[in-house]
Amino acid sequence: MAGAFANLRADIRRNHSGPHRLGPARVVRLVWEQPGLQALVAYRLGRWLKRHARQPFVWPLALLLFPLFILLQACVRGAYDIQLGLDADIGPGLYIGHLGGIRLAACTLGRRCAIQQEVRLLPAAKGERGPEIGDEVWIGAHACITGPLTVGAGATISAGSVVTADVAPRCLVLGDPARVIRWDFDNSSFL
Repeated sequence: MAGAFANLRADIRRNHSGPHRLGPARVVRLVWEQPGLQALVAYRLGRWLKRHARQPFVWPLALLLFPLFILLQACVRGAYDIQLGLDADIGPGLYIGHLGGIRLAACTLGRRCAIQQEVRLLPAAKGERGPEIGDEVWIGAHACITGPLTVGAGATISAGSVVTADVAPRCLVLGDPARVIRWDFDNSSFL
């Protein structure tokens, strides 16, 4: 349970900005105001339930929390159109910049990544593994990465890009199909 809470704490810290101290009231306000954070709370709860529900001392708690997870997931999908599949392995500190049309399934996301609206990280076919995204990758609006591709740490996927091949670390890619526009690109100002 410590791992799930550590990841959620990293998500909350990532979504917190400003001079205010991050106390319990501020955390509740952040979750209430940010749809991306609400989606991550539902996802982290679902992953925890999936991982620990069959342990003998946890299943009574899981039995109580599972309806809450189903309700949260349905609200996030219906209200914000964000679908974070439980088969996706999302690292701590994800920032979801805008809501709408986000689909993550059977993929791996590293630490401190940022995604925008209408991003698709999916397997090419059912039963396959999706893309593997490194740490601190920024993915722009309407970007699509499908199949067993690898995106290196620190890469930047520009808005509207369709990634059809592996992306090297610290590259800026753009286009359909995506191609490298700049090598050794520093995306730290986006993150």
